Amino acid sequence: MANEWFRNKTWTEAIAVDFENHLQQANAGFRMTALKIQGDNWLGSRDVVTQQAGIALLEKLLTEYAQEIYEVATVQEMLGEYYYKLANFERAEIYLLPVLQFYKEHKRVGVVGRADLILAEIILLSKASDRLDEAYQLIHNYPNTGGSLSWDYEEHYYYEQLAHVCYRLGKKEEAANCARKAIALAETMELDFMTGRTAAIEKYYQQLPSLAEIAG
Repeated sequence: MANEWFRNKTWTEAIAVDFENHLQQANAGFRMTALKIQGDNWLGSRDVVTQQAGIALLEKLLTEYAQEIYEVATVQEMLGEYYYKLANFERAEIYLLPVLQFYKEHKRVGVVGRADLILAEIILLSKASDRLDEAYQLIHNYPNTGGSLSWDYEEHYYYEQLAHVCYRLGKKEEAANCARKAIALAETMELDFMTGRTAAIEKYYQQLPSLAEIAG
């Protein structure tokens, strides 16, 4: 199909050249969409070289379309989550912090909208004890600032993070209540949502108490 030039799942030099040729011929409005879709496709690959090609396209979008604030926030969140999944927490935070500012100024319109929860998790996993209060506020304020808890997996993630952060802060009763809610939600969730952590992130969770231990 003619529109498949910006939906490649694999990367080769020939595919990259073909994409760039089509990109130059596309109208200005569509080029941003093509960069975002192709960048996201390559970013989701298991191949590191392909991922790097995806990063390059998304960075190109951030540079060339800096005035498109909604697209920029979406791409920053995508890159922030990508680096978070690799446990490259310092790099992830560089992309996530501007997204939090976007939430304050424009709410969560047009974006995934969980950069604050991811940043709180990064603080937790990186054992930044001096920032635990910040993590607590990020999570606690999430539902009051437009954060979605419409799906079971969203609620589970919210209560799981809150349980761990409260436990680290010594708020044991609140931690236990949140852990019980997360456990109850897990019992009804589909397996795909329960096995979503990357190996790099799972290593950090193995160093934390389980939700059952926190629940008491």
